[in-house]
Amino acid sequence: MAERPPGAWLALCLAAVVVAAALLVPPSRPAWADPDPLPRIASVGLCSDHYVLILAAPEQIASLSAQATGPLSPHRDLAARFPANRANAEEMLMLDVDIVVMDDFRTFALARMLERRGIPFVRVNTVATLDGVRDTLLEVGRAIGREETAQAVVADLDARLAQAHALAPPPELAAYLRPDGGSAGHDTFVDDVMRHAGLRNLAAELGHHGWGRLTLEALVLSPPDVLVTSFFDMNRQSLSGRFAHHAVFRRLLADTPVLQVPGSYWPCGSPHLIDAVEALVAR
Repeated sequence: MAERPPGAWLALCLAAVVVAAALLVPPSRPAWADPDPLPRIASVGLCSDHYVLILAAPEQIASLSAQATGPLSPHRDLAARFPANRANAEEMLMLDVDIVVMDDFRTFALARMLERRGIPFVRVNTVATLDGVRDTLLEVGRAIGREETAQAVVADLDARLAQAHALAPPPELAAYLRPDGGSAGHDTFVDDVMRHAGLRNLAAELGHHGWGRLTLEALVLSPPDVLVTSFFDMNRQSLSGRFAHHAVFRRLLADTPVLQVPGSYWPCGSPHLIDAVEALVAR
């Protein structure tokens, strides 16, 4: 067999080294990595802010509504890290978002503008009961690429609800009131929360459906065991708040135990309804 020249042996050795090095270097992206990055999202409503701040990864949040840092947000400090928007389609284009999460009462004009510009959006049910909250969590989670996180949040909600049921005291008759005398009857998330907390809702027992008012006469004729109040700390002495300063109501406050639920727990049907349940159970 013919003898190889010294240069040939050197070339073969170098080639072997190159092949071995290539085999040892890992690929630039692990084989198990998600090939699709998380979509860039914006929230344009108070209730949608609640869902986004619970479900989204911080790096995918491009913007939140201007209400995200207000008194009805339980995540004010976290929300302050992100830019605020004024809920218009032009901003969404400038932010280069992949999807918009919005409250269901948002004007159809915004939805039409987003559709014309090819920007997908998902609506959240702002009056959802706890059953509806579960569905919305999963829907938003799928839309923003965080389905596993949504499933974990739903599981946590169910576990906390089961614990609340186990700890709930014997049923008491409760009247839910806002500073303007506003209340909530059947088919509202407030009624749903109160029932989960072991409370009988006076407005529902009087036959009220949806959102309405409880008169002072009704409170005198059907005195509740407890009062459930919200938003009184946000009252600005307006005409709509005169109910809260009426002498009859002030006497009722003095003679009846009061359960105060922070307004940020239920300005809408959001995942924080479970916080309202726990606050009432803790009575």
